[in-house]
Amino acid sequence: MAAPNRVAIVHGVLVLFAVALVVRAAKVQIIDGKQWSERAKRQQFFTSSAPAPRGDILDAGGKPLVESRELVKIAVALPEVRDTAFAIRALRSSRLDATPVRAAIARKRRWVELPGLHDPARISSLVKLNGIHFTPVLQRVYAPSGGVRRIVGGLDGKGIPLDGIELGLDTVLRGDSAPVTLARNRDGRALETPDGWSNPPRPGSTVTLTINSGLQDICERELSVAVDSLGATGGDIVVMNPHTGEILAMATNRAGRSAWANTAITEPFEPGSTLKPFVAAALLTRGRARPDEIIPTFNGKLELDGRTIVDMHKAPRLSLADVIRFSSNVGIVQFGQRLTPREKFDTFRDLGFGMASGVPLPAESPGTLREPASWSRQTPASILLGYEIAVTPLQLVAAYAAIANGGELLEPHLVKEIRSPEGEVLYRAQPRTVRRVMSREIALAMREMLLAVVREGTATKADLETFAVAGKSGTARRTSLNAGYTAGNYTASFVGLFPAEDPQYVVLVKLDSPSGSRYAGGDIAAPVTRIVLRAALAARDAALDREGLLAAGESAAAPASRQRSADTSIKSAERVSEPVPPSSYVVHLPPKPKPAPAVRPPRMIPDVAGLTLRGAVRALHARGFQVRVVTAATMSTSPAAGAIAAAGSVVHLGYPRE
Repeated sequence: MAAPNRVAIVHGVLVLFAVALVVRAAKVQIIDGKQWSERAKRQQFFTSSAPAPRGDILDAGGKPLVESRELVKIAVALPEVRDTAFAIRALRSSRLDATPVRAAIARKRRWVELPGLHDPARISSLVKLNGIHFTPVLQRVYAPSGGVRRIVGGLDGKGIPLDGIELGLDTVLRGDSAPVTLARNRDGRALETPDGWSNPPRPGSTVTLTINSGLQDICERELSVAVDSLGATGGDIVVMNPHTGEILAMATNRAGRSAWANTAITEPFEPGSTLKPFVAAALLTRGRARPDEIIPTFNGKLELDGRTIVDMHKAPRLSLADVIRFSSNVGIVQFGQRLTPREKFDTFRDLGFGMASGVPLPAESPGTLREPASWSRQTPASILLGYEIAVTPLQLVAAYAAIANGGELLEPHLVKEIRSPEGEVLYRAQPRTVRRVMSREIALAMREMLLAVVREGTATKADLETFAVAGKSGTARRTSLNAGYTAGNYTASFVGLFPAEDPQYVVLVKLDSPSGSRYAGGDIAAPVTRIVLRAALAARDAALDREGLLAAGESAAAPASRQRSADTSIKSAERVSEPVPPSSYVVHLPPKPKPAPAVRPPRMIPDVAGLTLRGAVRALHARGFQVRVVTAATMSTSPAAGAIAAAGSVVHLGYPRE
């Protein structure tokens, strides 16, 4: 048999190699294909979780307080850039800093990221340039107001909520993230694939708060001015709608501190004399006293259980109404002895003291209200004066709202509405009564007492010329750490009901440790309340029912008019004719009394936009205002249309002159 030649051997080897190659390829592609495919995907693709945009937070009028905005991060891949000089000019034309690009070229780097985040609309001209890469980044944008930031809270660098509504309603705001498949290039950088989204991320729900931005700004501004001018260490202002429980404004200020804590709910304080009206209401409810009942007050000094209780307004005797009007410590202790310790405790507990209100803000303090079993010998008197009990500003406002609305303690709420990304209403707040704490008749009697406090009592500086204001001032000594009560250190507060006839606001102003000789609540907190109310009346939108205010102004003006008319008649009847000789029969009749001037209630400034100058002047005159024409860019009025002003006051009419 002939031996195979060399060519046949080479052909045989090639055939065997081809067969082995085919077998190996078949094994790799058919038998092991799935395994190798998965391995390739793990090397070249990866799945990442894309965060969903957080829901917006709006004020009561729909104005954004917090919103998620998509910005862009820019990077430059230098090997992909065809014309470096042109790319640098394009970056400059979009107002971007090209310095990092030049530095990268000098150092022969291949990839450079530009600092900062940018608006997509501003850099749209760079989209078509080779080598320019964009990475979308979601950023949380907050309203500039510091007070609003204390309410809504914030996020850390990783998007984790820290405090405020952001933390309290995180599960509602954060939405649902979604997985996205990304590819890696040869440098390991992520590139989105065309079919990367398995499901797009679902944005968070939109939360609408009860906060009114205009009123919030007013409160923050006036609180800042008061803290600075009085040298106080801080203060709080809270405004609530007493008929719905809506928190309309919540301003906090701590001088020299930039902490974001919302002290209106986190820092309880001893409220002092602002608790006296609730003691009076408890006495009236149980039939233990009458508003006109008079008791001895010992010229403002009483020795009781080893302590001396004194009054600023010294009188030998006072009625219960006068005890509230002049804030008599001796009088309230005398009357309060008719209540047992358990009745005192139940009165304050039923008002919500000693327990959190339930607003969706973290770190809310329940305050301090101890059981009678742990009271000291002096606690029964101290608690009547607003000591040995601590309440938050929000708790105190909610308690006074019960006096304003006819006796019902309402649950305060900060969230007005929650809507899904599709616009479906998931939650809408409704007024919720916790319990009835006094009858409607007693609430009305308490409002009359509080009205006297402002008209002729300890808080006359809160009085307005056009509307009746009711309220109560408080001045409480403050404690220092491990040092007890310290001299010259006070908390000054005032709680006002506006307007007194049918309150739309309950306003609390609290100032901590004011310096100087003025520290009483009626002297420094009451005037701040008046300024806030005046600014709210002048504002276009401050959550006020203007028609209701007009009705309240008219009802307040009518009794004053009747009183002046009655005083004139009495004076006329008391006049005595001059003596005449007996032979004379001349009778001197009293002169006919002049009618009392008609009281003109405040009224609303009309909207004159679009009217001629003559028509605008006529409209303002028809509403009872004086007009002064000034040059302006547009036809407008100052105060603005919709504001409440006294009849006969001057309205500046802005008129554009050609």
